[in-house]
Amino acid sequence: MGQTSSSTSLPKEDPDLTSSFGTNLQNFKMKTKILSQELITFIQSSLENGNLQETVSAISSALADIEKAPLNIAVIGETGAGKSSLINALQGVETDERGVAAPTGVGFTTTERTPYTYTKFPSVTLWDLPGIVSFAFKKHDYLKKIKFEEYDFFIIVSSGRLKLNDTELAKLIVQMNRRFYFVRTRTDIDLMAEKLINARNFNEENMLKKIRNNISSILKEVTHQEPSVFLVSNFDVSDFDFPELEFTLLSELPAYKQRMFMLTLPIVTDSTIDRKRDMLKQKIWKESIMPRAWATIPFRGLNQNDIEMLEQTLNDYRSSFGLDEASLENIAEDLNLTLEELKENIKSPHLLSDEPDTSLKDKLLKYNTNPYFSKFFHLQNYFIDTVASDVKIILSKEELLREKHPPMHTAICKSSSSTSSPLTDQLLTFSFENYFKNFKKESKILSEETITLIESHLEAPLNIAVTGETGTGKSSFINA
Repeated sequence: MGQTSSSTSLPKEDPDLTSSFGTNLQNFKMKTKILSQELITFIQSSLENGNLQETVSAISSALADIEKAPLNIAVIGETGAGKSSLINALQGVETDERGVAAPTGVGFTTTERTPYTYTKFPSVTLWDLPGIVSFAFKKHDYLKKIKFEEYDFFIIVSSGRLKLNDTELAKLIVQMNRRFYFVRTRTDIDLMAEKLINARNFNEENMLKKIRNNISSILKEVTHQEPSVFLVSNFDVSDFDFPELEFTLLSELPAYKQRMFMLTLPIVTDSTIDRKRDMLKQKIWKESIMPRAWATIPFRGLNQNDIEMLEQTLNDYRSSFGLDEASLENIAEDLNLTLEELKENIKSPHLLSDEPDTSLKDKLLKYNTNPYFSKFFHLQNYFIDTVASDVKIILSKEELLREKHPPMHTAICKSSSSTSSPLTDQLLTFSFENYFKNFKKESKILSEETITLIESHLEAPLNIAVTGETGTGKSSFINA
């Protein structure tokens, strides 16, 4: 059958589409709301003032509070692929709920991007985007029309055989350093047709595997990544891969927000650090061209006075960026790290330290790339580059910025008066009853009779008899 063919040949490339996308891609800078403008301003100000501890504390707090960060998911695909139906299923609403459900139907075509709240994550917005076919005569305007740069990740929706537009979108998303999930709709219709054609040899499990592998192999060839592929039916969301799709979104969204946060952070921090670095280098250059006796003397070694001057220079640069010893101690304490653990990740504190079988003078000679130009010029520049790089390393390592937490069983065993982490709170407040109430709204697997029976057991009072002889400690046990 054509739609379920196991062929892994790529869709024929459309030069016009590929060219227009490629040209537009260069003009797009991905935007994100993971970092608020207030946080961006605060980070920039702290870095410019050399207060790295303040910066680290702000970033650590933001990471801990990342659940509240907004996330925009684009649901994208060709017209009629089933985007609106999928959004309604993810929202847990019926198609006839006006003002809530995304409109569906044979005669309906999405022409403007439309936002819908993802009910299970209020800070997440699902965007129903118009298909590429809607802009057949102005493809170069498509990315601008849908505001392609504003989405954090994408759900590509397709029905039937994988199309060129689907593969081009996947390639673009990966080039933008974003993630995507691929959802193939109307799987039940494809299986029904295959069964009619080949009833004797039909095997549903094998056919589903064949469809999934076919899509995965093509997307992997295009994107050079392992794609997440889900086969769904819009009419019965409890069937096929829809539960797995929803579980994947619910489990990966928080982690994805953290990754997006850490990917976006360098856009703010690196430019500020580079400005400070360049300003210091410019000052060194001006000083190096001033007429001084040592400025053009060949580098023939360092005396003790030289080394003391270099130590003071390095300490000044570290202080300027907030990497002096006192600041590092405070940062390590804030992050629940030892000072040694923090220093293991950076180089500047060790630049003038002794090394086995290497004298400090020999070590400094290695740093100096041009011994016939100022004793200090290249060493100063090297120090600045190293210190600036260390700041970037600290601010880019999520494992450093996220506070260390005790093992889960220890956190749960803490007394109720102690402060618990958000994850612990979720575990403590989670109950089967709450889960079941959410599950029953969306699942058509259980009959009404079964649901009623389970509810009656959940609501029924539970009586436990504590028995034993007098004096065995029954009262103390009950109190405990």
